[in-house]
Amino acid sequence: MREVNNYIRRKAKPRFYADENFPRIATAILGRLGGNVLTVQNVQRERQPDENHIAEALRLRRILITCDRDYLNERRFPLVHCPAVVVCDFGSGTIKEMLHTFDCLTAIFRVPQFYDKWVKIDARHDSWTEYARHLDGTTSRHRYRLCGGRMQQWLEAETGRKV
Repeated sequence: MREVNNYIRRKAKPRFYADENFPRIATAILGRLGGNVLTVQNVQRERQPDENHIAEALRLRRILITCDRDYLNERRFPLVHCPAVVVCDFGSGTIKEMLHTFDCLTAIFRVPQFYDKWVKIDARHDSWTEYARHLDGTTSRHRYRLCGGRMQQWLEAETGRKV
């Protein structure tokens, strides 16, 4: 717990790597929220395959942020080989929807050091789903939304199936 408090006290900024599918206006908003955002245009990596963007985000130790849903494909981009990835769906693309989509980043802004790899977030303007790989090799999926200013977690119904 002391480590968490030290990280919060240092006020480290989350470091993002925005691919070319991420809108410039969303990049600007993310910067205004306090994120350190590097774009593919900054590092001159436009028109590169998705695999190159994953590798670059890993190399730079940044969270890949994108609107490209291909990154959620576990066969192509397994959690164990990825940096933290945030895939945004901004709905109709209004600034209000972008801000609501960024609600999922609250934990990342509080303790960015814990979001270096093994996490994928499917972020929408009304909710988000987090996929995580744990040190013991297990994975989990949790769905969240904000309602009345409070975070709520969906509880999945028991299906009786083994995964």
